[in-house]
Amino acid sequence: MSTVNHHCLLNFPHIAPPVYRPKLLLPPLSLSSLSLNGKPERFFPLSASLSLSPVTIHERSSSSSSSFESEEAKESESIIDGFFYLLRLSAQYHDVEVTKAVHASFLKLREETIDLGNSLISAYLKLGFPRDAFLVFVSLSSPTVVSYTALISGFARLNLEIKALKLFFRMRSEGQIQPNEFTFVAILTACSNQGFLNSVFVGNSVMNLYAKHPGSSIDDVLQLFDEIPHRDVASDLTRGGELHARAIRVGLKQELSVNNALIGFYAKCGDIKKVENLYEMMNVRDGFTLTEMIIAYMTFGMVDSAVEMFEKIPEKDVITYNALMAGLCRNGHGLKALKLFTEMLQRGVLTDFSLTSAVDACSLVSEKEVSEQIHGSCIKFGCASNPCIQTALLDMCTRCARMSDVEEIFEQWPSNLDSSKATTSIIGGYARNGLPEKALSLFHRTLCEEKLVLDEVSLTLILAVCGTLGFREMGYQIHGYALKGGYFSDVALGNTLISMYSKCCCSDDAIKVFNTMREHDVVSWNSLISSYILQRNGDEALALWLRMNKEGIKPDTITLALVISAFRYSESDKLSSCRDLFLSMKTIHDIEPTTEHYTAFVGVLGHRGLLEEAEDTVNSMPFQPEVSVLRSLLDSCRVHSNTSIAKRVAKLVLGTKPDNPSDYILKSNIYSASGLWHRSEMIREEMRERGYRKHPSRSWIIHENQVHSFHARDTSHPQEKDIYSGLEILIMECLRAGYEPDTEFVLQEVDEFMKKSFLFPHSAKLAVTYCILTSNNRGKPVRVVKNVRLCGDCHELFKYVSAVVKREIVLRDSSGFHRFMNGKCSCKDLW
Repeated sequence: MSTVNHHCLLNFPHIAPPVYRPKLLLPPLSLSSLSLNGKPERFFPLSASLSLSPVTIHERSSSSSSSFESEEAKESESIIDGFFYLLRLSAQYHDVEVTKAVHASFLKLREETIDLGNSLISAYLKLGFPRDAFLVFVSLSSPTVVSYTALISGFARLNLEIKALKLFFRMRSEGQIQPNEFTFVAILTACSNQGFLNSVFVGNSVMNLYAKHPGSSIDDVLQLFDEIPHRDVASDLTRGGELHARAIRVGLKQELSVNNALIGFYAKCGDIKKVENLYEMMNVRDGFTLTEMIIAYMTFGMVDSAVEMFEKIPEKDVITYNALMAGLCRNGHGLKALKLFTEMLQRGVLTDFSLTSAVDACSLVSEKEVSEQIHGSCIKFGCASNPCIQTALLDMCTRCARMSDVEEIFEQWPSNLDSSKATTSIIGGYARNGLPEKALSLFHRTLCEEKLVLDEVSLTLILAVCGTLGFREMGYQIHGYALKGGYFSDVALGNTLISMYSKCCCSDDAIKVFNTMREHDVVSWNSLISSYILQRNGDEALALWLRMNKEGIKPDTITLALVISAFRYSESDKLSSCRDLFLSMKTIHDIEPTTEHYTAFVGVLGHRGLLEEAEDTVNSMPFQPEVSVLRSLLDSCRVHSNTSIAKRVAKLVLGTKPDNPSDYILKSNIYSASGLWHRSEMIREEMRERGYRKHPSRSWIIHENQVHSFHARDTSHPQEKDIYSGLEILIMECLRAGYEPDTEFVLQEVDEFMKKSFLFPHSAKLAVTYCILTSNNRGKPVRVVKNVRLCGDCHELFKYVSAVVKREIVLRDSSGFHRFMNGKCSCKDLW
């Protein structure tokens, strides 16, 4: 048992607001329709600590001498320079009172200074005060293109795109001021934010305009192309055709360097046919040409063609090797990449980049022993101190479950290198390796030490950790910070928020996040469907699936697996619809059923008690059934007490070759349940030899902003004696109420008494007991999170506990939420 204190984190006292993401203190609706006819009222100094009125320019009599006027002019210039300096400070330290004080003094100046007015506009916009910036603008007697551009750019940055567009059209309609290149950048930003450039027709039209304009360059066309979020073939052809045509016009059709560059260009544009046609038309080729072709083929996932091109190169150099190895890693061929790395070692062609790719390949295969060898090679070649390799090594170790090595690397991290990315990688590693409380502890510590930059990536990771732990209070705080920092437009972050709230049993908040997101991708829909499934609310999940279809959202393979699973918790008359969906996946959605889909469908059939049909489905699979499918059927056999089918499925499981820890554990448990203890131990020994280790069953609760972690037979908690005494009392009370321990869930070769001693101190029982002992509010549910499926005995005990102590117990395990109340569970004993 362990505790992690995060009480001080909840208020974020140490997180400064993002410098470049100003807080919008005035919402867009507070700026009424833009009018350029009004004049602002005079402002007076607001800062008592900064009084600028004494240094304003005093009135002088008309009879003053010219020398005195000259001195006054110098004094005025000095004061103006001081104002510019103060405005820079106010923006730097986010002090709007200084800006307003300068504004008040600016309005008292005898002669208008347009440059100071423009600086005031920029300062107000950087501080998030668009209305004050607009008031400065309309007070200018002769605004310049800089004035317009500053205000348009600020409006666009503060999500006031319509205001920006109105101001731009007003400037164009007056006809006195012509926009410059910065004005166009600002207004294009506004259009992009508003979604106008999402129109491929608009983007292509503007690209053609650039291409035909005699003063434009190829770079203008390329930059605009990159700004179009959703491009089509016309966009690619416009871009490629313009570049290629210009090369031909100036006589560079057979220029080797130009054609090599065009190969790479067409590959990035997404046209492999043009790449191959250009390659065939080239009279002269060199090694760089073949390397560009390798990169192009890898870009399109054509691994075999890339390898074939590699073999054509007579003298392979390190660049060619690196191109192929990096491509293999990008396409998920980690083993092939490591084999190529071995060949490079034998030939002596290695660079830092080669080692980086080798480390990436190890991350893909997640082989601990191989990763240790690659790590040793990096040290041997003196590359381990390379910042890129150090970061890659960290990521590799986290993916190969070498967290102790990760901690050692991080402790020796050079002080002159930014550790923020490394910290983010380690947080992700802890989360992946079943150590969310350590991830939270590192997040808290590095944040206090200002060694972690909060951006979309780090926020997404820590929100996922909050979801894993069910730490909704911290989730609320991180969500608030993301809103304040302007990160909510990030789709991935929004998707993580949906998942976090779902896992914290806050379905309404998950729905609110989904409804307020500006745009959704298929992951957004999947996350919300998954939220309903966690609550075992299949009908709502299926209603969302129908909405997806109506809106024309194309599902992916994960969507279909989730939707099939949703039928498990829907009305029984919808089973035929589940069969239809499963059988028509290829014809309607062009998605071949995979192991995940068979697992879901077999689970639905088993949940309904249709075990024979589920077994027939497994036997008719077009490929060898994986253990996950068989496990789903075995679980259903356990629920419905069908031993005959369970024995046949168990034989199939024992005939498979396990390739992950959970498969080994299942085989071992089957042997143990059959009384074949020696075979069970042989399986576990083989598992240890392969370097696999089981993630221990753990449970977490949040109490007074602290994370409390428990594992089976845990004795490390400071209040261990009270917890075990309380558990003993709870069990005694439940025994009196009719609870009977189910020792079948103990798979150790011990006597009945010892089985009970193994059974009672399960992690979930310890967590529930501690929560009941420390919570005085009887109306507040007991909330527990468990990282694996709840065992049958714990499930039975918690039903009795809820009745004995008259408390609701909300527990989330790998199957979803259980709500125990008055001796019953919301899952209806089917989980």
